[in-house]
Amino acid sequence: MSAKENEPCEVTFWLLLAEECVCRSITALNIIQELRSKCGMNMLLLSFWILTSLISSIHAGVSSPVFMFSSEWKSEPVGSFRGGQQRETGSPPGYTHIECGLRPSYESFLETGKRITEGRYAKAGEFPWQVSIQSNGKHICGGTMISALWILTAAHCFADEVPPDLTVVVGGINLDHPLEEHKPDSLVIHENFDRTSMKHDIALIMLSSPVEFSNEKIPVCLPFMHDVDTWQHCWIAGWGTTGAAAEASASHVLQKARMKLISREKCLEHIPQLPENMLCAELEGGERGTCQVDSGGPLVCSYWNTMKWFQVGIISWEEDCTEKPSHEIYTSVYNYYGWIMTETAVRGKPFFIEGVDNRANAREVPSRAQAQLVFLDYSLLLFASLTAIRLL
Repeated sequence: MSAKENEPCEVTFWLLLAEECVCRSITALNIIQELRSKCGMNMLLLSFWILTSLISSIHAGVSSPVFMFSSEWKSEPVGSFRGGQQRETGSPPGYTHIECGLRPSYESFLETGKRITEGRYAKAGEFPWQVSIQSNGKHICGGTMISALWILTAAHCFADEVPPDLTVVVGGINLDHPLEEHKPDSLVIHENFDRTSMKHDIALIMLSSPVEFSNEKIPVCLPFMHDVDTWQHCWIAGWGTTGAAAEASASHVLQKARMKLISREKCLEHIPQLPENMLCAELEGGERGTCQVDSGGPLVCSYWNTMKWFQVGIISWEEDCTEKPSHEIYTSVYNYYGWIMTETAVRGKPFFIEGVDNRANAREVPSRAQAQLVFLDYSLLLFASLTAIRLL
């Protein structure tokens, strides 16, 4: 299948398998990228933006015995669609499409030609995926929307259970203003989280009601590569304290800081005990650390010169922030992609980057063996048409 140049359409493709271990990959000729599922999944939704007639293919490798699969696909023009708008497609009932990692409100502001001054405070719509996790109305940790029902954050923010007064606040940068609040349905802390070593410092919050996406509420993309050289223009953001020790005070306006990723080899020179699934970054320019900036908040980076943003890390901990420079430690989101997919699917609300706009209609998944797996819509990365499907 192909699309005429400058006339994009979206293709949604379903693969339905028997209850067998299935491992799949997606490749496109014009990019170096491969996305894989984990074994034990029986459904895969592929959503492509087709902008050219270049050839791409999907390869599915299945365990023995081999079962034939059925497929269903459709395409539709998307016209001048931009992130933040919603539309119905061939997805299961209850799901809507939205492109992750875009900042339409902020980009529109830039297009007006208004001067943006560098500072520590974020602009409206600059981090539309950012959430404030609060207890008794007070900010305790940061987090990010990765779908309409799921919030990604750090495990060390919580005890073993969700406090009854916990809320997730979305859709704004000033906590003194009235913002949209959501109650959590459940908390998923990584089963191997170690509070002493901070290994596996990652958690998910499932909301009791879905976020209705808009230009100010957009999910972040999950990363598809772990190489630090892949990512550019990295930022952290949060409502954490504005200083260290007794002089620290909480900020009610979202703060930001530009970061530089550091190779693992260099980071090990400073932090020999760095856990395997963590990464390092330092403030751009080698300044002193941020000191108490939002635990659980995101480290987001853009992919080359695209306008798409990916959450590369989760703020976990920091070495002595009075040192210059200090190294901040993040849970590497790439290393937990499979865990996120599995945990959301097992709990009956599988991860869809589009999100769920009607939870009651969402497909229930009774077991791991029957779990749904959905790949992210990397719209700006897959500029190719879908032409061939074959079993290896």
